[in-house]
Amino acid sequence: MVSQIEFVSSHFNYTEEYVLEHTIDWLNAKFKQAQREKWEKSQANVWEGVKSLLVTFDIAFNKGKSVEKLMPSSYEEAISQVEEKKEKESTFVPGQWWLKD
Repeated sequence: MVSQIEFVSSHFNYTEEYVLEHTIDWLNAKFKQAQREKWEKSQANVWEGVKSLLVTFDIAFNKGKSVEKLMPSSYEEAISQVEEKKEKESTFVPGQWWLKD
């Protein structure tokens, strides 16, 4: 229990007093959330390392022909891809149906 309190307080930058003011269920939920976030961050770091190796090998053996596919897209491209995906999945019909002609 003490280790959970320390882990939650350090992960979320809470004081231990703040954590102790909450219920055990809240502490358990925050502990699981902190563990999940830590694991996801670890997975992202591993994937970044693998990608950097792939880029290095591509440059060394393939003269960098596939680097663009391996490198992450720019922020603007990522946002536009998300918006396009939302538009495709949306069932909302655009228009001004509330205005009368």
